[in-house]
Amino acid sequence: MNEAESQSAALESYFIRHPERSQSAGRVGVFRAMPGAYLARFANGAMQCLQSYRLLADDLTRLGFEPVVGVSAPLDLAIVFATKHKEEVLYHLALAAERLEEGGDLIVSAANTLGAPSLERRCTELMGNAESYSKHKCRVIRAIKQQAGLNQTLLDTWRQAGEMRQLSATGLFSCPGLFSWKTIDLGSRLLAAHLPAYLTGRGADLGAGYGYLSREALRRAPGITELHIVDAERKALDAAELNLQGLAEGRSLQFHWADVTAGLPFSGLDFVIMNPPFHAGRGALSALGRAFVRKALMALKPGGGRLFMVANRHLPYEGEIEAMSGEVLSAVQEQGFKVLVARRITD
Repeated sequence: MNEAESQSAALESYFIRHPERSQSAGRVGVFRAMPGAYLARFANGAMQCLQSYRLLADDLTRLGFEPVVGVSAPLDLAIVFATKHKEEVLYHLALAAERLEEGGDLIVSAANTLGAPSLERRCTELMGNAESYSKHKCRVIRAIKQQAGLNQTLLDTWRQAGEMRQLSATGLFSCPGLFSWKTIDLGSRLLAAHLPAYLTGRGADLGAGYGYLSREALRRAPGITELHIVDAERKALDAAELNLQGLAEGRSLQFHWADVTAGLPFSGLDFVIMNPPFHAGRGALSALGRAFVRKALMALKPGGGRLFMVANRHLPYEGEIEAMSGEVLSAVQEQGFKVLVARRITD
């Protein structure tokens, strides 16, 4: 099991051990909700599932739980799933505590590899009480909201630190939970430096994040008439919309909350730019990046369209390009990265 599956299994195991904790719950909110057997316990209740990552949101929808963009108060039970983004987890803890009614339960499911022991200490700091249960290499932490014991200063600090805001270091809107959210990724900066001013026509930024590459392309190339900004994380698209304000200037900017690997709703592009992800969870998985390469080449005009991408130098994307009837036109290596320009030769 991966971390998400383990955390879901641990939570269900906890509810089997303490059935009253789910049976007595009325209004339930789940932050970074994961698919799992625990969901069936709340199928007939008032449940809000916060999940802004498209693949998991689609999984929840198939199970009959429509994801929400925000969890509203009041709640009798708040469930928080840990992620690798510590500031985001603390933000969700603060929101959960804020939305809970007095006497309501806060339950956190955290894999040991995501710092479960530290997270239990944080829950105790915030709530003034906490107990834990271990299963599936995870820790399920429970705290009860008692206003007298709540650390309101800590709650306010964590909530403010997790909100979308413009960062002075980059000038860009961002928030915890996004890739390289505080600093512009070195690979993206290298690719931006190699983007030509002659880009024209219709293009796309795949896995666009908060829109840095899109911004640089639009600034450099006035000939761009249409740009599709695609990311699986809805919060990233929210940030990208803010960061691209004022750059349309009569050009069409279209934002897609979508999984690139599942297919793209456009084709016949003149160019694609991307810094493809190559991680699944906490482990490297180059297959994800290779899938991005395939979808990017398929979206291009045969012959004339160009793919501009950056990747870690060791990743074998040239072979994927050749397998897709493409060719690498140029390759520049800098600081452990490679910037590739490629095209698809035939249909």
